[in-house]
Amino acid sequence: MATVTNGREIMALRERRYRELGVPPDDEDVLVRWRRLQPKPEPEPRERELDTAPPPTMAEINQRIEERIAAEHERMMAIMAEVIAIPEEWMPAAPPGPPGPPGTPGAPGKLPIVKLWQPESVSYEAQVVSYGGATYQALRDTAQKPGGSDWICLAMPGRDAITPEVRGTYKEGEQYGKLNIVMLNGSSFIARCDDPGECPGPNWQALSLVGKRGPAGPKGDRGEQGPRGPEGAPGAIIAHWELDPTNYTARAIMSDGSIAGTLDLRVMFERYHTEVR
Repeated sequence: MATVTNGREIMALRERRYRELGVPPDDEDVLVRWRRLQPKPEPEPRERELDTAPPPTMAEINQRIEERIAAEHERMMAIMAEVIAIPEEWMPAAPPGPPGPPGTPGAPGKLPIVKLWQPESVSYEAQVVSYGGATYQALRDTAQKPGGSDWICLAMPGRDAITPEVRGTYKEGEQYGKLNIVMLNGSSFIARCDDPGECPGPNWQALSLVGKRGPAGPKGDRGEQGPRGPEGAPGAIIAHWELDPTNYTARAIMSDGSIAGTLDLRVMFERYHTEVR
């Protein structure tokens, strides 16, 4: 009992000394320590591969070098890909460079050749077709009939023009239409509208008016006026008008075949076109 007590005192004294010195207590088992402190046997030397394997050939060395270069290339490409993938907001914005010189003028643009639209056909984007008297351009590839949402109208169809018509001497109660030309008491008139009413009137435009009789001239030296002779044949009248739509003129043809004169209708048509807009 005395030995055990002394052993415990020795252990307690050792632990106290360890605590004073700041050294952790040694709780290792004595047998484990003995085994740990036993000298370790020397490891047997391994047989080196270079001592047994034959030296590599030049082809093998070249292949190893190429493999190493390829691996390094892949590594560098991966690094570059990561750098390129960095968002633009993380990178400082570079200042804009100076503007370059203007390029050479391009060739003038040309409108595609107009084609007649065919039913049950496909029209492609920007294609120009004619349909119903109008011209359309396709906004996209479409099988739709021109005039729908897939088309834009370039030119609308025009209206048929009205040609003046010579109707001869005006007759009361006769039905006249717009631009009909009549003669009355030596003057000519053209209708402003359909059913113009009595001529002359507000719906008739005078083309030519009969002139007034001039004063009598002085008597000559041949003596007094002789007796009145017999009544002569009636004078020639306007039989019909020859119209020239190209030049907008009307030529009066008399009953005896002579030409009385030519009327320039262009100014009248331009004024009429301006008034009816």
